[in-house]
Amino acid sequence: MRPRLILLLLVLLCGSGLLLDRVRHHAPPVSATAHASTPIAQQPKAAPIHKPVVVVEKDSADIDPVASYEDLMYAQPDLIDASLGQLRAQTPGKIDLYAIGFAGDDAEPPFRNEVEYLPKLLAQRFDAAGHTVELINSPQTFERTPLASRTNLYEALAGVAKKMDVDEDVLLLFLTSHGSPDHELFVQMGAMPLDQLTPEDIRDALDAAHIRWRIVVVSACYSGGFIPALRDPRTLVITAARSDRASFGCGTDSQITWFGKAFLTQALNQTTDFHDAFLRARQTIAGWETRDHETPSEPQYWAGSEIQKKLDAWHASFATRPGACASPLAIGDPESSTRIRR
Repeated sequence: MRPRLILLLLVLLCGSGLLLDRVRHHAPPVSATAHASTPIAQQPKAAPIHKPVVVVEKDSADIDPVASYEDLMYAQPDLIDASLGQLRAQTPGKIDLYAIGFAGDDAEPPFRNEVEYLPKLLAQRFDAAGHTVELINSPQTFERTPLASRTNLYEALAGVAKKMDVDEDVLLLFLTSHGSPDHELFVQMGAMPLDQLTPEDIRDALDAAHIRWRIVVVSACYSGGFIPALRDPRTLVITAARSDRASFGCGTDSQITWFGKAFLTQALNQTTDFHDAFLRARQTIAGWETRDHETPSEPQYWAGSEIQKKLDAWHASFATRPGACASPLAIGDPESSTRIRR
């Protein structure tokens, strides 16, 4: 039996009481909306990891078609292997872009939508067809797509590293979910006892895979707090908000977060330069926040001393794609935040 399967089984056994009662043991998102709908000062502090304090009855967002969560966990290695097996090999003598998308919350569609759009965008605009692995928590995808969990993130990064040239190629890690004031990324799939994702987890997973050139995009509230742990001369970090600010646009009535729309589906369809795309997205988001009288989220951009030269060389290696990557997510501005919040 694979060691990681044994570990997953132990985790499930430890949490079996909760699973049998079909309840969730984690703290809920800091906000049920935006990445926030309540003023920051009034938002409840996220519960510490591994210390369940809130019990919520199972609802329709759970994964009823699954016979058992144990079966779902045992399926993860095969799902990861299948995803990695579909990756296209690295091109010798050329800087390739590889990507992993991570949608952490199963209850709200914007996160899944962003990660499912990512491979389409990268294939058309960045010459990266067949270079993306999707990790998604969703009742709509769990049968065919690996879960967005800490274990699967480590496995996906290790597997992508075997396909790419870790010394030459560039990895884009796109993470989208709720974020907490304690700077943890919210991870939920039904009633499964999944760990929340910390900045240190992300750094450790990247280091363990020995991937040198990194672009990390974190679309979540308070995501600026991920920057300190990820700083490295060969790393670029882009976040949807300052370390002490909320971002906006999630919720069950929304297709995509404000940052996801402004950066992913709009700016990167106008330019293939990440810094230029960030500046465009920041300006767009500021306009929406002003319109709706929201506290500015102030997206952040941090680049290590060596990463820009690598990105310039990569950018010069492929032809800029003139056409935008069509998607219903890319059409129009978001509605007023008071209408997209739960």
